[in-house]
Amino acid sequence: MLIEQLDENKIKVTVDTDDQEEYGVTYESMAYSDCNTRKLCETIMERAKTEIGFNINGAKLLVEARKSIDGSVTLVLSKILSCDETKEELFGQTISFSSFDDICDCRTLFESYKDIITATDIYCISNIYYLYFELICKKKQAIGFLRSILEYGEKSDISHEYLKEHGTKVLLNN
Repeated sequence: MLIEQLDENKIKVTVDTDDQEEYGVTYESMAYSDCNTRKLCETIMERAKTEIGFNINGAKLLVEARKSIDGSVTLVLSKILSCDETKEELFGQTISFSSFDDICDCRTLFESYKDIITATDIYCISNIYYLYFELICKKKQAIGFLRSILEYGEKSDISHEYLKEHGTKVLLNN
């Protein structure tokens, strides 16, 4: 069995006649309803993850099979990404910080994400600082940014509108 990565979302697997015999499958018998085919696919996915780092991470998988002249079967396995993973969206979030120093400590994160950050505001309510930010990006990027910033503060359910009405906006130079 030979596994090749075609791109980050697609692999090609050559299943030779020995592999077909070992798993009890043929090109004609390959179907999702066949337990031998499912076992072969599970083995392929385990090996692909171990050997080349290919992981579907919960995405749907499209499997295309082609029979070769030599009797081997070529499988092309493609991740089908959901719209949520491929489109850019607006994400807004409020993070609370126990001190202004904590906000200052996380400022280096913003440099890496400057191209996707569309708004940032800092407010203070009862000596607690709140950072509201908006990003336009893919969901995966937003999650990465949020995880990074949560090392310095905590996620808050306070809305941007509430902060504007009840908080004191902190103005920063640069």
